[in-house]
Amino acid sequence: MNDNPFRILETVCASTPNRQHYIILHAQNSLTGEKVWAIGDDQVCAVTREDFIRNRNVQYNDVLIQEFPYRENTPESVGNWRPLIQELVINTLQKYIQHDGLVHVYPQWLPEEVVPWMGPELFKKIVSENCDHLILYENNMMDFVLPGPESPSLCQ
Repeated sequence: MNDNPFRILETVCASTPNRQHYIILHAQNSLTGEKVWAIGDDQVCAVTREDFIRNRNVQYNDVLIQEFPYRENTPESVGNWRPLIQELVINTLQKYIQHDGLVHVYPQWLPEEVVPWMGPELFKKIVSENCDHLILYENNMMDFVLPGPESPSLCQ
């Protein structure tokens, strides 16, 4: 059974001149009929009402439903937006690796199918206690970035 009430209507990958990538999902909640955009990079997901993207006269804050910085949130903390945000994370990981050869991800947002051989529970325990974020590479390698002032920021 599929627990995801969001039907993806459109997926867009956009880049800024400074090579910042954004993944944009246009989705409809099959339970309520509401159409939204989930817009994100490897740092944050923003959920907006549908009328934002295609109308330049509408201000972002007027249609913003909520922003979810990945570092401060978990799949459990985002409520009903969880399936949509997880779909955005999966798309973001795929597109960043495809375009850049690597992607940063916070451990709580790492999709289960990416978790290494040790299994999801042990992996989450080790990573949550010892890791700020991970860097995934196109060759299926992964770096664990330790927390602390010497750690590279995801916001470079």
